[in-house]
Amino acid sequence: MSLIGFGDLAQSNSLRQHTSRAKSDIMRLSTELTQGKAVDTPRHLSGDMGPLLAIDASLARLGGYGAVTRELALFAEAMQTGLATISDMTLEAANGLISSSGTAATTHVKTAASAAHAALQSTISTLNTRFGDRTLFAGMNTSGSAVASTETLMVALETAITAAGATDVASVEAAVDSWFSAPGGYQGTMYLGGGNLVPVPVAVGERVALDVTANEPALRQTLKGLAMASLIDRGIFPGQPDLQRDLAQRAGEVLLAGETDRAYLAARLGRAQAQIDTAQTRNESEAAGLGMARTGMVEIDPYETATRLQDAETQLQLIYTLTARISRLSLADYL
Repeated sequence: MSLIGFGDLAQSNSLRQHTSRAKSDIMRLSTELTQGKAVDTPRHLSGDMGPLLAIDASLARLGGYGAVTRELALFAEAMQTGLATISDMTLEAANGLISSSGTAATTHVKTAASAAHAALQSTISTLNTRFGDRTLFAGMNTSGSAVASTETLMVALETAITAAGATDVASVEAAVDSWFSAPGGYQGTMYLGGGNLVPVPVAVGERVALDVTANEPALRQTLKGLAMASLIDRGIFPGQPDLQRDLAQRAGEVLLAGETDRAYLAARLGRAQAQIDTAQTRNESEAAGLGMARTGMVEIDPYETATRLQDAETQLQLIYTLTARISRLSLADYL
């Protein structure tokens, strides 16, 4: 009976393969022990990658929602700040107009009207505020201005008042009302924005719309009241202080009457902010839970890994020892 053995070259190749495999195992196990997770995920999960891929897809979707909600939250906060600024300026102007209308000094009325004119300019500037590369109150037309300039508004109103032949406070207010409500008035001349922003997904099956624009009735009424007072600053009713005083009082009343609508507008925006915040918190909680589940799927047992690493190192030492002994064999030892 003859024995079949391995030649020197075959034996050398076998030792090299075992050495390479042992080194690869040591490197992989060392990395896993350091990172606390499997390097070869498919091998660790025995090829069942379905649950892990499902978790990764959910985390990617939640990451997208997170980016959207963060931007929406900042955008809504900037809008809320703008509305608060407009409301504060309007109330201050209204109080000044009504207070001045109760005095006999015409200088008080003119001072209050001048302050209201400045408030009008600041209000229009606030409506044109940009957040990054987007205009806050321009609706879908986020790349352009929300409203035209103060001068455009005042010239249009003065033209409408002249055309209507207004000679008293009631007829002036009627002409202003008509211009603001006419299709070619405020919407055709002053408002430069687009339609309301479309609702944006913030969670599965949930959307939020930041649909406040400079075309809101509450903001139009605010501009109307400030513009009526600004007419005094621009010289309406010259030499008729009583009419100027009455117009100042009426402008202040219009501004005060619009405070409820402005508060409702801020509350509507606040509800959208609350919805965004709730969705953001829920998404972050779900992402944290999925992240923990994913970690549990790919994490390794440190004690088991350390034992396997020690075994691999021992095996490599044995291979080195065996290789050294074989390399020292002489023909006499072999025979």
